[in-house]
Amino acid sequence: MELRAQARTVLRAVVQPFHRARTAMVAFAVATTSRHLEAHREQVLQRWRALLHRRVVRYADHPEVWERWGRETVDLLVRVMRAEGEPQRLHARDRVFEHAHRVAAEQLELGFSLEEILQALSLLRSSVTAQVQVMLNRRLWVAFPPDVMLATERVHEALDLQMLAIGQAYLEARDRVIHEKQRDLEESNEKLRTLIREMHHRIKNNLQTLADLLYLETLDAEGPARKSLQDSIGRVKSIAAVHQMLSADRIEAVEVRRLAERLCETIGRDLAGSARGVQVAVVGSELWLPSKHATALSLVLTELLTNAVEHAFPHGGGRVTVELEEAGDEVRVRVRDDGVGLPEGFRVDRHGHLGLRIVQDLVARDLRGTFALRRDGGTVAEVHFPRPDGKEAAP
Repeated sequence: MELRAQARTVLRAVVQPFHRARTAMVAFAVATTSRHLEAHREQVLQRWRALLHRRVVRYADHPEVWERWGRETVDLLVRVMRAEGEPQRLHARDRVFEHAHRVAAEQLELGFSLEEILQALSLLRSSVTAQVQVMLNRRLWVAFPPDVMLATERVHEALDLQMLAIGQAYLEARDRVIHEKQRDLEESNEKLRTLIREMHHRIKNNLQTLADLLYLETLDAEGPARKSLQDSIGRVKSIAAVHQMLSADRIEAVEVRRLAERLCETIGRDLAGSARGVQVAVVGSELWLPSKHATALSLVLTELLTNAVEHAFPHGGGRVTVELEEAGDEVRVRVRDDGVGLPEGFRVDRHGHLGLRIVQDLVARDLRGTFALRRDGGTVAEVHFPRPDGKEAAP
């Protein structure tokens, strides 16, 4: 046992000085390399500039930015290599990441991509490595190959840290910019939606005022003139109903079933005398249309509902149904009544009054569809038109 203890003591006495010497030699190699890079920084940057001119096309757009970035990067490289002990290494690492965040924000603002930045760092690595090789060629480092390898590894570790830092900082900066732009866009869109709702609200109020003025005109009118004014009031109110819904709900689309129900209530109230005993209902699924199509359809429904209530039931009583249907890429709207039906040989172009001709024109011009009247236990008015851009108005 004593011999073993003595052997360990002797071995420790031999190894410890050797270990201290090796540590000192490695530190000397790293320090020598860092001093060489600091002293020959301009040569490193000159070689890097030449590589940038050949490889990075947009280097010429902002050469002063790249110049400053390269100089600061080499200085940080030297600082990281010289850091000894955990506190110094952590401090140097923090400086690298602070610098990376500033550079990333600047490069992103100038429009440079992450690929361009990493390519530039890769070229800087080549320039630094070439300068280290110049140093090695001038000294008898072959006598200490492990020290040379460790010093070279410290160079690459420092460069790896900078590439990691700049990549992470760039992605964070880009995400932050995207988030800020999305937030600004959402705020702008909300302001725009508010303005559009206010616009629809004002249009609705102006149309209601117009309808009230037309109503005052009816008080002094008689016969056909009075009827014409009443029809105009109905048309104005149908457009106002669309703008009222646009001001309260979605600003770009209208739910047609709710619109039809609102029109039925308005027409039933305005034509209380003619509609005595007439039941009006809306059936069908939810259907959204853009405001332009909804306005045209609102006028069409107003004319057809008014026509049915006024002419289908000369003896009172009866039922009018608005049917809404989507069939593939086509929208189908029917106004069906169980009244007296159309006269034999009736044709809109020959026998139709102004209201039906307005319907025919709106369907063809604004809805790009077809309009037809037929007998079926009463009268059925059918409007078919293509659904606008597939489902663009769907919520």
